[in-house]
Amino acid sequence: MTTTTTISNTTHTTNTHILLLLGHACSNPLYSIENVSLPCVKSVKDLGVHVDSNLRFSFHYDDIVTKAHQRAALILRCFACRDPSLLFRAFTVCVRPILEYCSPIWNPVYVDDIKRIEAVQRRFTKKLSGYRHLSYDTRLHLLGAVSLELRRLQLDLIMMYKILHGLVAVDSLFSVRLDNRTRGDFKILKPHCNVNSRAHSFACRRLNSWNSLPNDVRNASTVFVFKRLLSKCEFTCELLCYSTTA
Repeated sequence: MTTTTTISNTTHTTNTHILLLLGHACSNPLYSIENVSLPCVKSVKDLGVHVDSNLRFSFHYDDIVTKAHQRAALILRCFACRDPSLLFRAFTVCVRPILEYCSPIWNPVYVDDIKRIEAVQRRFTKKLSGYRHLSYDTRLHLLGAVSLELRRLQLDLIMMYKILHGLVAVDSLFSVRLDNRTRGDFKILKPHCNVNSRAHSFACRRLNSWNSLPNDVRNASTVFVFKRLLSKCEFTCELLCYSTTA
């Protein structure tokens, strides 16, 4: 099955449409808009996220890891103060957003990709004064931080909370069990997935994590309360590489 996606890239002077074919497509597809042929590409960057024709994000991982390493190195070169807390604060403000922008869309599920992204924070914290010979877990504990993998899991669950509680205008992404609606239980039915791209998507990959949350966490009154309760939950079994908690 082939899905055709048209991406519009608009600038002040031009409006360019390109074609991204998803799945097994013919080698020379012919599509046009107003008799103008659309160029077919194997990957595209849309709203800051790279995705290819197999719905994979390898190009995006390459891009953000490169940018994050460069930004982290710049912090270490430019700051005269060598206080670890100050430098890590600069990291959280200037580097971490690069690694977490739209992460519910592209959150990696393969160990190699997870380790590549985590390596940015590992490398930076190792270069802090007095931290070189400490383990990664110890470094994060001293800084009051958690692994990037755990943060992405939490960001996934926070977005799920917003969707299920009507704070984000997204319809029909999750199917809540009908017998639990009246009790406000918000447990989600897990759909059958035939392909990995579906199983690894935002709509499916965190369903077990969400359903395993205590009722008082899922039914938190506000996003702030949900985040506070979520930070106290244990996710060691849900993580593939890094289970460090603050």
